[in-house]
Amino acid sequence: MSTGARCDYNNDASNVAAYGRLYNWYAATNARGAVPKWLACSYGWRVDGIGGLHHSQGFNGTEGTALKSTSGWSSGGNGTDDFGFSALPGGYRTHDRWRLLFAGSFGYWWSSSPSGGNAWARYLDSYDPGIDRSYDHPRDGFSVRCLRDAD
Repeated sequence: MSTGARCDYNNDASNVAAYGRLYNWYAATNARGAVPKWLACSYGWRVDGIGGLHHSQGFNGTEGTALKSTSGWSSGGNGTDDFGFSALPGGYRTHDRWRLLFAGSFGYWWSSSPSGGNAWARYLDSYDPGIDRSYDHPRDGFSVRCLRDAD
Protein backbone atom coordinates (compact mmCIF):
# COMPACT_ATOMS: atom_id res chain seq x y z
CA MET A 1 0.00 0.00 0.00
CA SER A 2 1.12 3.57 -0.56
CA THR A 3 -0.95 4.72 2.43
CA GLY A 4 -0.36 3.93 6.09
CA ALA A 5 -0.66 0.30 7.13
CA ARG A 6 0.40 -1.96 9.99
CA CYS A 7 0.38 -5.67 10.72
CA ASP A 8 1.17 -8.15 13.44
CA TYR A 9 3.70 -10.88 12.70
CA ASN A 10 1.83 -13.72 10.93
CA ASN A 11 -1.30 -11.54 11.30
CA ASP A 12 -1.58 -12.85 14.87
CA ALA A 13 -2.10 -10.30 17.67
CA SER A 14 -0.56 -12.71 20.18
CA ASN A 15 2.82 -12.05 18.50
CA VAL A 16 2.80 -8.34 19.44
CA ALA A 17 4.25 -8.98 22.91
CA ALA A 18 7.18 -10.94 21.45
CA TYR A 19 7.88 -8.88 18.30
CA GLY A 20 5.93 -5.62 18.34
CA ARG A 21 4.00 -4.42 15.28
CA LEU A 22 5.30 -3.78 11.78
CA TYR A 23 4.44 -0.55 9.91
CA ASN A 24 5.04 0.64 6.39
CA TRP A 25 6.95 3.91 6.02
CA TYR A 26 3.76 5.82 5.19
CA ALA A 27 2.31 4.97 8.60
CA ALA A 28 5.59 5.84 10.28
CA THR A 29 5.80 9.32 8.74
CA ASN A 30 2.19 10.48 8.27
CA ALA A 31 1.46 14.08 9.22
CA ARG A 32 -0.41 14.22 12.51
CA GLY A 33 -4.03 15.27 12.76
CA ALA A 34 -6.72 12.82 13.67
CA VAL A 35 -4.76 9.70 14.60
CA PRO A 36 -5.90 6.60 12.69
CA LYS A 37 -5.45 3.28 14.49
CA TRP A 38 -2.71 2.21 12.05
CA LEU A 39 -0.52 5.24 12.73
CA ALA A 40 2.78 4.27 14.32
CA CYS A 41 3.14 7.23 16.72
CA SER A 42 0.38 9.13 18.49
CA TYR A 43 -0.01 12.92 18.45
CA GLY A 44 2.87 14.52 20.38
CA TRP A 45 5.25 11.75 19.38
CA ARG A 46 7.43 11.28 16.29
CA VAL A 47 9.38 8.52 14.58
CA ASP A 48 13.09 8.62 15.29
CA GLY A 49 15.35 5.89 14.01
CA ILE A 50 17.76 4.17 16.36
CA GLY A 51 20.58 5.96 14.54
CA GLY A 52 20.47 8.79 17.09
CA LEU A 53 21.72 6.46 19.80
CA HIS A 54 24.15 4.94 17.34
CA HIS A 55 25.93 8.24 16.77
CA SER A 56 25.68 9.79 20.21
CA GLN A 57 26.83 7.07 22.59
CA GLY A 58 30.43 6.57 21.43
CA PHE A 59 30.27 2.78 21.22
CA ASN A 60 32.82 0.92 19.19
CA GLY A 61 30.64 -1.46 17.17
CA THR A 62 28.68 -2.83 20.16
CA GLU A 63 25.80 -0.34 20.27
CA GLY A 64 23.36 -2.91 18.88
CA THR A 65 23.96 -5.17 21.88
CA ALA A 66 23.22 -2.24 24.20
CA LEU A 67 19.83 -1.69 22.50
CA LYS A 68 18.65 -5.31 22.23
CA SER A 69 16.28 -6.91 24.73
CA THR A 70 17.85 -9.40 27.09
CA SER A 71 15.84 -12.29 25.61
CA GLY A 72 14.09 -13.31 22.42
CA TRP A 73 17.02 -13.11 20.00
CA SER A 74 18.09 -16.36 18.31
CA SER A 75 21.54 -17.98 18.47
CA GLY A 76 22.60 -16.23 21.68
CA GLY A 77 22.21 -12.79 20.10
CA ASN A 78 20.46 -11.28 23.13
CA GLY A 79 21.48 -7.86 24.31
CA THR A 80 22.14 -5.96 27.51
CA ASP A 81 19.32 -3.38 27.11
CA ASP A 82 21.54 -0.65 28.61
CA PHE A 83 19.13 2.12 27.55
CA GLY A 84 15.77 0.49 28.22
CA PHE A 85 15.06 0.38 24.48
CA SER A 86 14.42 -3.39 24.61
CA ALA A 87 14.78 -3.91 20.85
CA LEU A 88 12.79 -6.94 19.76
CA PRO A 89 13.66 -9.16 16.79
CA GLY A 90 10.43 -8.42 14.92
CA GLY A 91 11.72 -9.34 11.48
CA TYR A 92 10.03 -7.55 8.60
CA ARG A 93 7.32 -7.81 5.98
CA THR A 94 8.23 -7.57 2.30
CA HIS A 95 6.39 -5.16 0.01
CA ASP A 96 6.21 -7.39 -3.03
CA ARG A 97 4.74 -10.67 -1.77
CA TRP A 98 3.94 -9.60 1.78
CA ARG A 99 6.05 -12.39 3.21
CA LEU A 100 7.01 -12.15 6.86
CA LEU A 101 10.67 -12.93 7.44
CA PHE A 102 13.33 -13.30 10.14
CA ALA A 103 11.39 -12.84 13.38
CA GLY A 104 13.71 -13.89 16.19
CA SER A 105 16.84 -13.07 14.17
CA PHE A 106 16.48 -9.50 12.87
CA GLY A 107 14.80 -6.26 13.85
CA TYR A 108 14.34 -3.34 11.41
CA TRP A 109 13.34 0.23 12.37
CA TRP A 110 12.22 3.01 10.03
CA SER A 111 13.78 6.43 10.17
CA SER A 112 11.82 9.47 9.05
CA SER A 113 14.32 10.13 6.24
CA PRO A 114 13.46 9.39 2.61
CA SER A 115 16.13 8.31 0.12
CA GLY A 116 14.96 8.83 -3.45
CA GLY A 117 11.97 6.51 -3.88
CA ASN A 118 13.00 4.52 -0.79
CA ALA A 119 13.51 5.34 2.90
CA TRP A 120 16.33 4.81 5.39
CA ALA A 121 16.14 2.18 8.09
CA ARG A 122 18.42 0.67 10.73
CA TYR A 123 18.58 -2.96 11.66
CA LEU A 124 19.97 -5.27 14.32
CA ASP A 125 20.64 -8.96 13.94
CA SER A 126 21.46 -11.90 16.18
CA TYR A 127 24.99 -12.29 14.83
CA ASP A 128 26.25 -8.69 14.90
CA PRO A 129 26.74 -6.48 17.99
CA GLY A 130 26.49 -3.29 15.90
CA ILE A 131 23.76 -1.34 14.13
CA ASP A 132 23.50 -1.52 10.35
CA ARG A 133 21.84 0.91 7.93
CA SER A 134 19.83 0.18 4.81
CA TYR A 135 17.43 1.94 2.48
CA ASP A 136 14.28 0.06 1.69
CA HIS A 137 10.98 0.19 -0.15
CA PRO A 138 8.47 2.35 1.79
CA ARG A 139 5.82 -0.39 1.55
CA ASP A 140 7.98 -2.85 3.53
CA GLY A 141 6.83 -3.49 7.11
CA PHE A 142 9.34 -2.54 9.84
CA SER A 143 9.22 -1.62 13.50
CA VAL A 144 9.32 2.01 14.65
CA ARG A 145 10.75 3.92 17.57
CA CYS A 146 8.53 6.76 18.79
CA LEU A 147 9.95 9.67 20.78
CA ARG A 148 7.94 12.33 22.58
CA ASP A 149 8.13 15.77 20.98
CA ALA A 150 9.68 18.49 23.11
CA ASP A 151 7.12 20.72 24.86
